[in-house]
Amino acid sequence: MKAVVGLLVMLLGVSHGVETHCDGRQDGAQCYGALGGTVVIQLMDRASEILRYQWFKNKTLTILQWRKNMIVFNQMENRSVFTPSNGTFRINKLNWSDGAEYNLQTFDSMGKESEPRTLQLSIQAPVSSVRLASECLSQGEMRVSCSSEGGDSPQYSWTLDGHTLTDDQLLSGSKETNIITLKQDVSGLLVCSVRNHISSVSKEEKISTCGFIFINCTSSNGTNISQWVHAANNTLCIEPTTTPITSTDLKTSTVGVETHCDGRQDGAQCYGALGGTVVIQLMDRASEILRYRWLQNKTSTILDVKKNMIVFNQMEDRSVFTPSNGTFRINNLNWSDGAEYNLIITDSKGKESEQRTLQLSFQAPVSSVRLASECLSKGEMRVSCSSEGGDSPQYSWTLDRHTLTDDQLLSGSKETNIITLKQDVSGLLVCSVRNHISNVSKEEKISTCGFIFINCTSSNGTNISQWVYEANNTLCIEPTTTPIMITDPKTSTEDHLPVIGGVLAALMILLIIGVAVVCSQRKKQSNKPKEEEDGQELTYAEVNIVQRQRRQMHQREETEVEYGQVKFSRRPQSSVVPTQDECVYSQVRKNR
Repeated sequence: MKAVVGLLVMLLGVSHGVETHCDGRQDGAQCYGALGGTVVIQLMDRASEILRYQWFKNKTLTILQWRKNMIVFNQMENRSVFTPSNGTFRINKLNWSDGAEYNLQTFDSMGKESEPRTLQLSIQAPVSSVRLASECLSQGEMRVSCSSEGGDSPQYSWTLDGHTLTDDQLLSGSKETNIITLKQDVSGLLVCSVRNHISSVSKEEKISTCGFIFINCTSSNGTNISQWVHAANNTLCIEPTTTPITSTDLKTSTVGVETHCDGRQDGAQCYGALGGTVVIQLMDRASEILRYRWLQNKTSTILDVKKNMIVFNQMEDRSVFTPSNGTFRINNLNWSDGAEYNLIITDSKGKESEQRTLQLSFQAPVSSVRLASECLSKGEMRVSCSSEGGDSPQYSWTLDRHTLTDDQLLSGSKETNIITLKQDVSGLLVCSVRNHISNVSKEEKISTCGFIFINCTSSNGTNISQWVYEANNTLCIEPTTTPIMITDPKTSTEDHLPVIGGVLAALMILLIIGVAVVCSQRKKQSNKPKEEEDGQELTYAEVNIVQRQRRQMHQREETEVEYGQVKFSRRPQSSVVPTQDECVYSQVRKNR
């Protein structure tokens, strides 16, 4: 994290004070500015000659308004200067949000738009430093890599002794890539320049050859030898045609590397390691063929077999031919073995019946792999993978044991040696380097560069949607999406609205049911007899008529008895507490 902060501070320090100029008078102009620096944009020739104009950002946000030689509005007034006399608009302290599309609208005296123009302003981090690394390859070539710290969209160029590199000096790559391979005889003052639209930095290094010499001679057995060899280890020609050049010895470790090749198909491509072994399947069973010859470059006989007898083997001191399975094994491979080979099969009449060709090429194996990562100004991570030794290396990348996807890559591809990862990518990164004879990989645990993505609206109404460094973030107090979990109260309330609504609906239903029950009970009570409203019970009393002995009277045959009602009150209907039992006796009347 400290390294990341240091890199950002360094980039800001370098870009501070960087001033760029842009001519925005042409429609569709492309302008560039340095992060933290200044850009001067030529909007028009003379502002005083135009009655009214407006300058917009992304077609919606007004940046500058001019009317009748007066600045009506300047959204950047605290860090910009507009000069009407020459029509230039100067913006200081550039930040990432300034990178946008800008539209200039001018109006005539009638208020009609007369000349709309558009320009694109891009903000870049400047290149801060350049590093050169060189290494000798197995055939005496020199691979040189050029890497830069910081800098968006870097472009590379190479010179040797003050002149642009030519194709005759390059074995692979081009003078516009960051990795080149120089031929064996190239030496001098090599300069790599890295530039983008706002900066240019270069690095130079004095290089010499890798100690290889080119020999062209005939060996004792009559074989013509024409190749590059290391001067200190040369045993092919006692008197080489070129003088050895003293340099650092190249250490190789290819002894013991064994490769296999199926040469039964015409046009087969075989590979071998220098100093190693190659096993070539020439045919299925040699004993079934009357005669065959194996030639190198169509002229030099390597193997001649007739009637299951080896007539001639030019490599007998370091090869083994097995007729039973048709394999030819070559040990201690050297550069002269790399050639085109032709197998000619003849029938019993001596006529050619079949001919096959194969190409044997040599490669130096990959010995080791190095990974280097650096954080860029926008939070991306650039990772470079370099290998020591190894011809024609091929690269592949995995993250957490899965192949890198385009969604994880900002630039480059999963088959290049330099990639740029997006801001949110982290995990176990593995770079594998392979060629036809070896495969080596290197892994590294990577984390993000401490950037967060914010999406908010500032106090002046500007929508901000970009990656920012978390420790220095002042654009949004509460970013909406960050690696650090921040709960948004409004979002939480909105998420619980359905639950709250369901609870309220249930309460309303229960309330309606309760009211309905109460109303039903009251309706039932209102339908009862009035006598029972106070909860009284009706009791019929049994009344016996007893005749008095003092007066004897003749009773009628039917004695009429009037029954009264005796009511017992459950609760008093008045506030007066009776002193006796709550009993009402009926009045008994006898009808005479």
